[in-house]
Formats: sequence, structure tokens, C-alpha cells
Amino acid sequence: MKKFLCMLLALTMLFSCTTVLFSCKKDDAEEDNGGTETKKYEEDSLFYERSLVEDGLEEKDFKGRVFRIVETAGEVYVAEEARNQGNLLVDAKFARNQAVENRFNVKIERVYSGNYVEVNDYATKTILAGSDEFDLLMGQVLETATSVPKNLFLNWYDIENIDFTKPWWFETTSTNLSYDDKAILAISHLNHSAVSGVYCFFFNKNLAASYELGDLYKLVLDGKWTFDAMMEMVKDVYVDNGDDVRDEKDFYGLSQNAGTGLNAYLWSFDNPICTKDADGKPQLSLKSDKIDSIIADIYDLCYNTNGVFYDKTLTANPSQLFYEKRAIFMQNGLDEATTEKLRNFEDEYGILPMPKLDETQKEYLTMVGGHHSVLAIPKTAKDTEFIGTIVEALSAESWKTVTPTLYEIALKTRYLRDSESKEIMDIIINNVVFDFGYVYNTGFSYILQNMMREGNSNFQSYYSKTKTNANYKLKQVLKAFSKL
Repeated sequence: MKKFLCMLLALTMLFSCTTVLFSCKKDDAEEDNGGTETKKYEEDSLFYERSLVEDGLEEKDFKGRVFRIVETAGEVYVAEEARNQGNLLVDAKFARNQAVENRFNVKIERVYSGNYVEVNDYATKTILAGSDEFDLLMGQVLETATSVPKNLFLNWYDIENIDFTKPWWFETTSTNLSYDDKAILAISHLNHSAVSGVYCFFFNKNLAASYELGDLYKLVLDGKWTFDAMMEMVKDVYVDNGDDVRDEKDFYGLSQNAGTGLNAYLWSFDNPICTKDADGKPQLSLKSDKIDSIIADIYDLCYNTNGVFYDKTLTANPSQLFYEKRAIFMQNGLDEATTEKLRNFEDEYGILPMPKLDETQKEYLTMVGGHHSVLAIPKTAKDTEFIGTIVEALSAESWKTVTPTLYEIALKTRYLRDSESKEIMDIIINNVVFDFGYVYNTGFSYILQNMMREGNSNFQSYYSKTKTNANYKLKQVLKAFSKL
């Protein structure tokens, strides 16, 4: 009997271990990145789904060569001591870099970093001096655009191994930001600020339920999340705190971002600064049939709606109302979800795209806050095949691992098994508009923000004061394209 029990116990343990091993093999997918630490992903996770997409790059040994970047923030380079400090995005970026370094036998280094102006000044001076000091510039969008007319950068379409058809490149890089089969500035998922900085709406699920606002996710998926629908929900939601003073201490339906968030409505209502004519040439298109109506709507939002908190002085923090449960909705960048305050928010919250102008508009559209970066290759670059390979690899790995990490943080979930939430996030990220007129800094980039701060609802007067300078800037940019 003792022998039988011992044998039975041994078989049970063996069966348990086999079951565990089989289960791990079934639930996890191993990805070999040329000698890097093995990664394991749940088969129903976004990480696993994206790990199956090949980047199409040939394996190559660059024999320890250094890939040199200049950047305004830590979007690429991550110091080893910064890892494992509890910041999941930093850890994801470090792992991405390590995967690319080990795969191609390269070393990623940052040769210069600073604020927007400092980075652009450094890049401009070194390129004009003919000095080959860096391989990739990741500068702030509008500041970098000021250097485009100086003919400092190469054409992305001439760079080997760059494939704009891949999902890690924003589609508008090849559609909106190119001209005559040329692109000077480009944006991929390597530009983490261009992913995390997209404008969207946050809502307090508890407050939305108490005000009986219904299933907001379904409203989005049914194509009915419009500006009018949003205004109907918030317009009468106002409760004074008892001091008879309308300020940030009261309760509102919507806490509106008074900075660049206002400009996001221009693109979410599908009214870009520039579009292409029949010959594919970018031209000013801001003055559309619906622009006067858009200005009137945003003016009403800011000045004539009781349930909207808007502070043109920028002295109050509109997000604070949301944190203190004194606003059902807030408009902000998606990166707000990575802040400690929102991570520790007690109530359940949801994320929605920017509303459409009306139900006839096909897509939910949005834009990114002005702090985001763009990619540019200096004309002093000596080996464009090397640069193209590493940029493509970094962009692919960012799309596969860094962006899904942002999804998980934003939605407070580990595996994103909620298909509805994932679909909403995909709508937000995949429908970002990078407008030629905005990215190349041709003017009107802050039109709604500026007009509302002035209390001005007269588009025609504002346009007449600004259009001459905008047309001049556009001509200078197109001239730079012609010289590539």
C-alpha cells in the first residue's frame, strides 16, 4: 500500500508539472529577437497579436556601430539605471532598444538633448557646418519645421528599408505630409509623444451613470458620438458650491482644456489647414464652408454653455476638477492616463475619442498636442541604409510593445481582453490627423486657442490678418521640397 501511495503521489506531481508546462506553452508565445531575452505573451493579448507582424528587415550585423540620436525627451534613449523603477513605459522603451541593439549588433546613444529650441539650434548648427554628428533628429514638431526651409534634411522616400505601408507608420505621413513623392518630416510609433499626446475625452463612469448618460462606448461605436450629443449631455450640468461665484470650485458637465486642446476640435471636425489639390500640391483649405459654424460652436462651448468650465487665463487646472469628481467629462491628452493622479483615481473612468462634427462625418478624428516630436534625417548622414534599418526596427518594436503598454496603462488592465475598450483605443490612435499645414508650421496652428482667448468669434477678421503670412510660409516649405 505504501509503495502504491508513493507511486500515486509521484504520478500526480508529474501530471501537475506536465499540465503547468503544457499550459504555459499554450498560453505564452515565445519571440526570439536574435539572442535577446525571451519574451512571453498571452495569446489573446495585443502584444502577441502584434508580435506576429513581420517588419521585413533582413538580418544584419553592424558590428557594434553606434546609432546616434538628438532628441528633446526620452522617447528613444533610456539609461540602464532608469529601468525597473516602476515606470512601465520606461521599461518597455528600454526593452525595445535592447531588442534592436542585440538583433543588429548596434548601440543606441543620445548625443544631445535639450528643450525644443536648444535641440533645433544644435541640429541646425551642426548640419550647416557639414558635420556628421548624429543619425536621427527627434525634435518638437513646430520648432523642427522652422528648419525645413533651410534645406537641412533628406527625403524619407530615399531612405532604404523605410516602409510607410507598415502599421507602425502613421498613414498620414505618406498621405498628408508628403508632396511630389517626397517627405521631409515623418512620424511613426517611435514618436511616443505623438501616440500618447493624442486628444480625447475622459469620463467618470460613476457620474455618467448617476446622470443616466447611457452606454457611451456604444454611442461611439454606433457613430453617434457628436459635438451636439456631447453638448446635450453637459450643457445643463452645473452646481454652484454655495458661494455664488462661478469658478473651478463648482461642479460641471465638462472641464475643457483651454490650451492646445481647443485646436483639436478643428481636426476632429475634419477641417484641416491644408489639403492637396488635383495635382497633389498642398494648399490652404482652412477657409471652408463649415469654418464659420465651427468657430460659432466652439465659442458657444467656451462662453455660452453653463455646464462647461473654460478658463481662458489658464490659471486653473481643468484636470483637477475631474480628479476631485467635479466634472463628468474632461478633454485632455491620452498621456493624462499615465499620471499618478489618474492612476490612483478612485472612481472608474472611461476614454472616448474626440466627438465628430455630426453623424454625416465618416470617421472620429483627432490631433496631437503641440509637444509631440517628428523624425528627420540630417543631410550630412553618410549611411542611409544603416539609419533606415534602425529607424524601421525601432518603429516596429515601438508599435509592438511600447504602444500596447500605453494601452494597458490607460485602461488600467493587463491584457486588454475587453474588446470594446481596445476598439475605442484603436479609433483614437489610428485616426490621428497630421496636417501638412500644421506639421510644417505654415500658420493657423493655434487658431481656435487664440481666438477663444481673445473672445473672438469672427473668423473672417482673424483669417484676413493671418493668411498672407501663412501663404508665404507654405511657399517656403514647398520650395524646400523642390530642392530635395
